[in-house]
Amino acid sequence: MRKLLLSLCGVAVLAATPAFATDSPSCVRRNDVRHWASPERRVLLLESYSGSRIRLTMNGTCQGFGIYDSFQITGPLEGAATCISKGDYVRTNWAGEPGLCTITDLQPYDGPVREPQPHLP
Repeated sequence: MRKLLLSLCGVAVLAATPAFATDSPSCVRRNDVRHWASPERRVLLLESYSGSRIRLTMNGTCQGFGIYDSFQITGPLEGAATCISKGDYVRTNWAGEPGLCTITDLQPYDGPVREPQPHLP
């Protein structure tokens, strides 16, 4: 009886978590962001170490996506290995002002994530 209960609990936990979408081209995990850029306000372009690229559109009070700024992506499931999805939060701390945005749209992206840097002589 205990084994049955334990296996049912395990199935329930697996059903509640998002699928491990390693085959999905639009899956960028929270702990797998290699490059990022912000071409306009409240838009983030993310690239994972596996080469997957997504474009996040957000609304809220977050700002400060410059070269030396940082941000944190959190959500209802706090695991670092979960895919970034709609409804997750982007938290910033720019010039001492905390900001919070909600991801409203997530699309696969095929353009460059970083602008080419000029070569120094």
